[in-house]
Amino acid sequence: MKCDDKIKNRVKRTRGQIDGILKMMEDERECEEVLNQLSAVRSSLDKVMALIASENLRLAIDQGTDETKAFELLVRTR
Repeated sequence: MKCDDKIKNRVKRTRGQIDGILKMMEDERECEEVLNQLSAVRSSLDKVMALIASENLRLAIDQGTDETKAFELLVRTR
């Protein structure tokens, strides 16, 4: 799968957030703070998934292939 650099950078930022969450846990930060960061990571991953799935659908349409599977994949990410 070929991905845009913007998508890769989003994943790298998310990885950084996860590293930060682990540090927060090691530092015994408040649960609310950790949960807020986990929620941000989940949101970030949701966006990445939607971007990849929508790009997959766009490619299927552009290439004239059966877009049914690509559409199902997009729906599953929501």
